[in-house]
Amino acid sequence: MNRVWGLLLLCTSSLFAQQTNTDSLRAKYKDENAVYSILKENMVISVVKDKPVVHCDHQSEMWFLKDNAHSYANRSIYFSYFTGIENINAYTLVPTAKKGKPVKELVYKIEEKNTISAGIFFDSGKEKSFVFPNAKKDGAAHLEYREVYNDPHFLGLFYFNTYVPIQHSEFSVSFPSSVKLEYTLMNTEKYNIEMTTQQKKGVTTYTWTAKNIAAYDYFNNAPSLSYYAPHVIVRIAEIKHKNGEVEKVLPDVTGLYDWYYTFVEDVNTVDNSELKNLTDSIVKDAPNNDEKARKIFNWVQSNVKYVAFEDGMGGFVPREAHMVCQKRYGDCKDMASIITEMLRYAGLKSHLTWIGSRDIPYTYEQVPTPLVDNHMISAYERDNGEIVFLDATGYYTPFGMPTSFIQGKEALISNGRGKFKVLAVPVIDKEKNLRNDSLILTLEGDVLFGKGFIESRGYDKIYFVNRLLNETLEKRKEKTKAMLDKGNNKIDFKSVTFFGLDNRDSNLFINYDFKLPDYVKVAGEQIFVNLNLEKDFRSANIDVKKRKGIPIDNDYKYEERESNLLLIPKGYEVNYLPANASFKNDLFGFTIAYEKKAEQVVMVKNSYINYLLLKEDKFVDFNAMIKELNKAYSEVVVLQKITKPIKK
Repeated sequence: MNRVWGLLLLCTSSLFAQQTNTDSLRAKYKDENAVYSILKENMVISVVKDKPVVHCDHQSEMWFLKDNAHSYANRSIYFSYFTGIENINAYTLVPTAKKGKPVKELVYKIEEKNTISAGIFFDSGKEKSFVFPNAKKDGAAHLEYREVYNDPHFLGLFYFNTYVPIQHSEFSVSFPSSVKLEYTLMNTEKYNIEMTTQQKKGVTTYTWTAKNIAAYDYFNNAPSLSYYAPHVIVRIAEIKHKNGEVEKVLPDVTGLYDWYYTFVEDVNTVDNSELKNLTDSIVKDAPNNDEKARKIFNWVQSNVKYVAFEDGMGGFVPREAHMVCQKRYGDCKDMASIITEMLRYAGLKSHLTWIGSRDIPYTYEQVPTPLVDNHMISAYERDNGEIVFLDATGYYTPFGMPTSFIQGKEALISNGRGKFKVLAVPVIDKEKNLRNDSLILTLEGDVLFGKGFIESRGYDKIYFVNRLLNETLEKRKEKTKAMLDKGNNKIDFKSVTFFGLDNRDSNLFINYDFKLPDYVKVAGEQIFVNLNLEKDFRSANIDVKKRKGIPIDNDYKYEERESNLLLIPKGYEVNYLPANASFKNDLFGFTIAYEKKAEQVVMVKNSYINYLLLKEDKFVDFNAMIKELNKAYSEVVVLQKITKPIKK
């Protein structure tokens, strides 16, 4: 560490230590366990011999406000092939008995280990982990370190908030006049984030500062943090060399593609006879191009095991298709490589394609950097120019259907040097992800007996298959029973049979029988039966205040149809039939309808979710639907014993 910078940091940290009063922090953050007095990153870009040199100095100080300080004492610093970590200075400020100046206790033991990143595409990372010693109430954890970037394409992002409140959050980037810097601000509309610009001796410094930032909350059904947390992304667009030449780094989507293309231009340039012969044998009986593509895609799904083992630049370069074929395993890039090459051998147009999974919210225009994507697939181009996206990492995904986690995402489709196009992956309509559940119900005292038949399509079928296909018959039945328990743990399944479970291109059919004891209420000469066995969304009301505008993520759009036919017991008639109910919206809704047919009562329920991301402005409407739905769920059919003679 530069000595001047080191002294500056120590002085700054000392200042914060002296000025921080935990009593005042507790008064301000009554419900919080800890708070950052400062969270700061300072990125410095310089140019040495026409090459960019980038480092980022990190500084943070967290104060412990309650007795559970040890819960906040673990810390990890993540890095990878593309970034290095140096000059770690970590210590605990331990309070004294007389509440005088806290004592500094250094961190001596730092462990380094491999870790698997959340991404699909980039390399596995590493982490330096340690524990702040003697963490106590009224103490603090202080951390400084330098992050060194080995490649200017991989500049990261800065979040202005984190899992605890922050008094002072700051990010700055300094760069010389020879560097053209671009930045993108995300989700900052609700926050008071100030930006200042300073120019001194040919160096420009952008600084973004935020005060008193609340902690973000976790919700199981929330999208990734990048969708709602305020953050800034910076990138080097161009560098002007001393001779006047301008080097493009990441100026726009074209620049990103040109750089990406260098990783794939030398892949699969030589034909392999073994792979060509295999392809010919797979497609020999295919009547048309689509069937050829389907057979190739299915073969890769069934024969190449997905294994993510990216390392360094290996996270960007696909392996040769014939090598993937020989090994029978590979990561997403390798699977894209072999599909693309086999399609080409079959005489079909095919393209390597970069794409981001749905946990990445950016478009290629917004963020033309490696942060925009984390996955690679193949694109099959029909004769009419239509694109079919093929992602073999989804083992059970049928041909023509994208994996659910790339729906709606932009794809960067390669077509040679300097040639590409950006297309959005289609979002599958709710009607294609259908579960149709039909029941015939009979009564014996207070016991409800049912014979059920389910037809499952699209992603709903994949939901079943992912959980059932590789299980034993007994385990399969056990899991199915858990998925079809009708919201009642007393349900007793007698039999479960499957059809189409192992066929990617067919729907799934499930037959099942069950009994449900103590379900029906018998009171004198009346029987009360609630035909809403599946009470979906019963507890789905959104706490609008607590949620603070964080969107709700959904894996896929879907529709559920439920038809329950109750055979009226002999000697009884319908005394009360619930009124029909409905709530319809472009994004969600339901209908419940009752009808008496001869000696039967039929309830038909249709419900649907027609969104992938539900935003704050729809929360009130969603809660209104849940209210109407729960009202309908409380309704029962009343059967009355017939006491008068039946006229013939």
